[in-house]
Amino acid sequence: MSNAIPWSRSRIFRDESKLDVDYVPKSLPHREDQIKLLRDYFKPFIANPGSIFVKVILLGDVGSGKTVVAKKFGLSVNGLKTKGGALIKFSYVNCHAHRSFFSILQKIGRDLGLSVPRRGYSREELLYMLWSHLKGANEYLIVTIDEADFLAKGGESDTLYNLSRLTEVVGDVVHRIGVIFVFRELELTLDRSIWSTLQHNLIRFYPYTCQQLVEILWLRITEEGAIYENAVSDEVIDMIGELVGHDKGGRGDARLAIELLHRAGKYAEGEGREEILPEDVRRAYSDIIPLPKDSLVNLRLEEKLLLLALTRLLQRKKFVSKIPIGLLEMEYQEVCEEYGVPPKRHTTVWEYVRKLSGMGVITAERSGRGQRGRTTLVGLSVIPLQTLEKELIKMLREDLKRGGNVRE
Repeated sequence: MSNAIPWSRSRIFRDESKLDVDYVPKSLPHREDQIKLLRDYFKPFIANPGSIFVKVILLGDVGSGKTVVAKKFGLSVNGLKTKGGALIKFSYVNCHAHRSFFSILQKIGRDLGLSVPRRGYSREELLYMLWSHLKGANEYLIVTIDEADFLAKGGESDTLYNLSRLTEVVGDVVHRIGVIFVFRELELTLDRSIWSTLQHNLIRFYPYTCQQLVEILWLRITEEGAIYENAVSDEVIDMIGELVGHDKGGRGDARLAIELLHRAGKYAEGEGREEILPEDVRRAYSDIIPLPKDSLVNLRLEEKLLLLALTRLLQRKKFVSKIPIGLLEMEYQEVCEEYGVPPKRHTTVWEYVRKLSGMGVITAERSGRGQRGRTTLVGLSVIPLQTLEKELIKMLREDLKRGGNVRE
């Protein structure tokens, strides 16, 4: 009898690697301007190798596209032959893993195909070794120094200074290396001497909006083939976009949006389903960014009853992430009757919805065109429904035992 594990084809993922944090996609929507700027800055370095030392800074929050733009540009120029016959090479170094000048030079050396010893060389000797290789092979290098904040904050400001003046350090008149520095912050982490050498050629990256993230996620599905198209709905993708989009109060972090989709897909796959549901997204989000329990404990009794009504409705309507407020009020009245609590009027319920939305516990927005009439759609995106229902029932019992915990 065979002991082989019976691996079965995923019904969710077509190519899971396309959701990996290090994957560089075919296209980068909403970052075309940054790519063009990067190409323009390095145009003289590539057109006339050795004539200029190019230093470019990519600046922006986590997940704003800095790293993937740098890698995309690097892939496009790596192996490029110039008119004079020189070869352009590309190296990528993450300072979270390489936090000293010597370690950075080692990584660059390996990317150039050199056998770099771990010990026995000073950093100056290693730099000259790299420079001699580039000179002898008629090669020029563009290197990305990612997470450069770690150097500034980790007491390696000298490393940043040396990287920003490589040609001077070597003492050559031929500029064989160009550098892309990737920062999350800048002015707060750099002293003036380094800032003065890096402040030119700055490319800013801004957080993604909800709609931009929706487009990015759909491209990973349709163009890259990460997930089967019939395994995910507009409802799920829109839900992630609204959770993460900067214009909706989220981080605007594309990495987070992709991770949410990936985790939600793993939950669906683990349960043997063929489709990702809104509840999978809730579970994924609560894994990454759990809601503090105090946010629920300190709610009014009626607010907890309203939340309980919402969780029950969404569990029955498992393929949608939002419901009309009219349906919620009807369910709320039934829950109040179940617990023997007089329900509040519409205006008070609306105030509860506004408060819970402002706290980030629920979402509430006006319905769009194409729907009959205009109403408020209410959703819950940050907590798994079953988990929340159990917690609310427990809290409600305790509140009622203490006399309702009703505060006016």
